[in-house]
Amino acid sequence: MSVKYEDLQYLESEGKSQGFTDDSKFQRDLATLRTTFSNFTSNTTAEVQALKSQGGSLQEMITSLKAEVESHKQELQAARSLNDKVLSLESSLENQLQELKAGYSEMLLRVQQLVKNLNSLTCKMAALKSNGSQNNCCPTSWLEHEGSCYWFSSSGKPWPEAEKYCQQEDAYLVVINSREEQDFVQAHIGSSYTWMGLSDLDGVWKWADGTDYETNFKNWKPGQPDDWQGHGLGGGEDCAHFHPDGKWNDDACQRPYHWICEAGLSKGS
Repeated sequence: MSVKYEDLQYLESEGKSQGFTDDSKFQRDLATLRTTFSNFTSNTTAEVQALKSQGGSLQEMITSLKAEVESHKQELQAARSLNDKVLSLESSLENQLQELKAGYSEMLLRVQQLVKNLNSLTCKMAALKSNGSQNNCCPTSWLEHEGSCYWFSSSGKPWPEAEKYCQQEDAYLVVINSREEQDFVQAHIGSSYTWMGLSDLDGVWKWADGTDYETNFKNWKPGQPDDWQGHGLGGGEDCAHFHPDGKWNDDACQRPYHWICEAGLSKGS
């Protein structure tokens, strides 16, 4: 039940008319009630004012938040637009890169052909200078030894790619036919694992030039070949390579080792 200040005045008036004016207890209770009501009214008014003030601040905060959200939306749209431009630029650059790669591949083939032609010309000039006593020679960067030409790579490739490289040079992965040839190759391989032209991809060891494996020179490390399958690359070990000490080992053909190409001395003619 709500109490108004007029009700308190009415109670005081009634108390006087009923003869309670001398009743000190009634007067005290009435004074206490008046004071309590006055305090309540003051507190309520203050709380209402505070709520109004907070409401104004809350509205300002909401307005500020709306503006900030709108700003972030615009930034996000700008970022998306920039991302689209970046993706478009990346696609354009990728296309240009593919064109450059294609052009580079074509140019590389031309350069390789020019090198072959130059090597052939150099060899023919050497033959003319020797009055026909020297009819054959190795290309530039190839080493001549006992009637063959050898090229030692400075990078690594898997065995099949190394074999293909040699074939493109009208050569084959090196075939070791004697201790003397083994010593020559060993002196030039340095500290790298190096592929040779020996494999058993079909289960039988074969040399790249068709030389018979069973009757030919061998220089395996003790216990090799073992066709070890614990390397985690799948399958066994089907390709042979040189250790830095010259000993042979079978290994997974996928490993990127150095390699040696071999060709007949007539390669340069």
